[in-house]
Amino acid sequence: EFRVFLNDLFSNDFNTIFMSLPAFYNQLKEENGAGLGSFFVSATPGSFYGRLFPAKSLHFVHSSSSLHWRSQVPHGLDLQAAGKALNKGKIWISKTSPQCVLDAYSFQFHKDFSLFLKSRAEEIIGGGRMVLSIPGRSSSDPSTPESCYQWDLLAHALMTMVSEVPT
Repeated sequence: EFRVFLNDLFSNDFNTIFMSLPAFYNQLKEENGAGLGSFFVSATPGSFYGRLFPAKSLHFVHSSSSLHWRSQVPHGLDLQAAGKALNKGKIWISKTSPQCVLDAYSFQFHKDFSLFLKSRAEEIIGGGRMVLSIPGRSSSDPSTPESCYQWDLLAHALMTMVSEVPT
């Protein structure tokens, strides 16, 4: 038997995925023949920054392009210091971010990633495997253009879209 457990936040609508499964099952049977065995797909809503599955129940875990998202805005960055936003209204690290912003994101990353690893360690069987695909950078400085350029582009696009909304 082959079991796949999908995960996303509570607000995700898994209906599209589930509606595509019959065609996927048929394609698997065509490509692999009748001897493929049983194939089961299920979805579990919730944050991966906590437990999602029963203890010692997973043989393989794969996370692709999601662990760079934080579980929350780092503590203190949603507040204002001396009447001025610490990160000038941004929700990411940029080349203009002060050191306290970099420190807050670093602390939040360590907290989140430790919780992610602890949670998966409880869920994976002994000898199980985990593959993580995480965006990386060649510099330890998170404010270099290489590190924050994509977020600056995304922010510019979003701000442009908001400015074009009719009032």
